[in-house]
Amino acid sequence: MERKPVIIATVLSLLVLFVGASLVSAQTLMIASAGGYKKPVMEAMKSFEKATGIKTDAAFGNIQMVSSQAKQTGEISCIIGDRKFLAALGSTVTFASYQPIGKGILVLAYRKGMSLDKVEDMASDKVKTIFMPQDKKAIYGIAGTEALKSYGYSSKLAGKITRVATVPQVVSYLVTGEADAGFINLTEATANKDRLGGYLVVRQDRYTEILIVAGVVKGFENKPETKKFTDYLKTKEARDIFGKYGVK
Repeated sequence: MERKPVIIATVLSLLVLFVGASLVSAQTLMIASAGGYKKPVMEAMKSFEKATGIKTDAAFGNIQMVSSQAKQTGEISCIIGDRKFLAALGSTVTFASYQPIGKGILVLAYRKGMSLDKVEDMASDKVKTIFMPQDKKAIYGIAGTEALKSYGYSSKLAGKITRVATVPQVVSYLVTGEADAGFINLTEATANKDRLGGYLVVRQDRYTEILIVAGVVKGFENKPETKKFTDYLKTKEARDIFGKYGVK
């Protein structure tokens, strides 16, 4: 009989630990994002954690990859990317709502040792290779394709073009010098400006407007941590972080 209080106390202690661990787990916010926005998203997550005390984790890659991960794991509450790309995911992921973040900007970046004065210089003889994301996997692949068509270069530059999966991969080829120029977003160009020769902003009328949002995955819209994150994205602090990386 004397051992019962000890047993009960032990069970109660384990129950408290289990419930506490469950609460902590429930408050971990899982986010996914297009790879081209990794740096501002990570900085925003760090700021959000500091402001709210809610832990965060994230996955980065092309939208098809991260959306598949969201479907398989059932743990990702928000996906950050182009609204049209997210809306087109169809049965892979359904979104309850979209929180606007800003506009994405297409740029033509070039490697160190290269100097371009205007976007049209990509057609010059000094540019031998142009890398860009695949238009089926990245919104800046679509924007780059639209820009080439707008300039009348689709056929003319076909032999120079190499397509890769993501914007960060284009940056990698520019940094190693394997690509002379490449279409990426202003966010990655800003984040890697010291590793690039430079970049030129492509005029907005050369491609369809890119609206960057946080898509709230259906089923997570009523989670307190998700609501706090979408509210955070409306703050000046969040806008300043994304604005610093060219999303305004």
